[in-house]
Amino acid sequence: MGLPSSLEKCLILLFICLLNVSTISSKPLTKETVLFGGNFPALYVIGDSLVDSGNNNHLDTLAKSNFPPYGSDFEGGKPTGRFSNGKTIADYIAIYYELPLVPAYMGLSEEQKNNITTGINYASASCGILPDTGKIVGECLSLGVQVDLFKETIDKNLKKKFKTQPELSKHLSESLFMTAIGVNDYSFFYNKTMDANDFANKLLHEFFIQIQRLHGLGARKFFVNNLKPLGCYPNIIAHTVPRGICDDDLNLAVAIYNAKLRRSLTHMKQKFSNTSFLYSDYFNFMLGLRGPSSNHVSSNLLNTTSPCCPSVYDGGALTGCSANSSSCTMPDTHIFFDPFHPTQLANFMYAIRCFQERKICYVVID
Repeated sequence: MGLPSSLEKCLILLFICLLNVSTISSKPLTKETVLFGGNFPALYVIGDSLVDSGNNNHLDTLAKSNFPPYGSDFEGGKPTGRFSNGKTIADYIAIYYELPLVPAYMGLSEEQKNNITTGINYASASCGILPDTGKIVGECLSLGVQVDLFKETIDKNLKKKFKTQPELSKHLSESLFMTAIGVNDYSFFYNKTMDANDFANKLLHEFFIQIQRLHGLGARKFFVNNLKPLGCYPNIIAHTVPRGICDDDLNLAVAIYNAKLRRSLTHMKQKFSNTSFLYSDYFNFMLGLRGPSSNHVSSNLLNTTSPCCPSVYDGGALTGCSANSSSCTMPDTHIFFDPFHPTQLANFMYAIRCFQERKICYVVID
């Protein structure tokens, strides 16, 4: 039985106030060290729309979020190109490690690139591990291209800032490299007639080619996000029967990739000396927020199935969140801001689970 509407609204407001979604303390729990060591001089972000901070603003693509209602709860209340109403998980990672929010590469002038030493975000919405992923909706920066741009950052910018190779090598080896990419490869190319193991192996092969490139360029500390439970997102469950249940077959295919990714990180740690990996279980985090796949609404406090924008969503290709869309008045009553992306509240809760509770983020050991 649901709560009375008046009581429910009061509890929601209390819940949000207690969380204080605008910030997260960078101090770890008492008697615990900072997760993954900390003291990183920079955060370099590789990924897709989950962590894009505005790169697609500067590309010829339909995959953009530089218009209201996106950014309504971000600093200044203005859209930045983040696919949420506020901060992303990359933002909360930067905050936890006491770093500035990482700017989008495509929005930086050459002078800015020459002066930034605290990290750059190369993530690009709609793109993926495979070079052709997402191109049907326009330009985007694939994983390989993002690594190319990072190499360009080293050659054209960081080498001007760090005058000697030992100084540059120290900066790179001590910086944190976050990856959050691969789910769009499933969105655009995977279908249930394929062998899920073969598809996962293909993606992992290409993913680790780029990880090895980053390692060759000097990266030694990797924060690796696994893939979300795609089968439980609004754009998918709008078409399931009965409507609202998760697509368990699609989730299983993604879970196969995630399991292989986790095992591969152990192998990579053994292969590369002086290299560390943190594995972030984003899949089970979002699955936990969503609740049982058979439930249409699994929480009295949070809407876990429908997006905030558009406020009425039928799953159609033309009914995503646009500048003309109506949106909910309280995004923090939802875990999804649009049919594909989480709200700031969900991103904040991820940070709590990862950094404070240590439930979903694990340092990979031999």
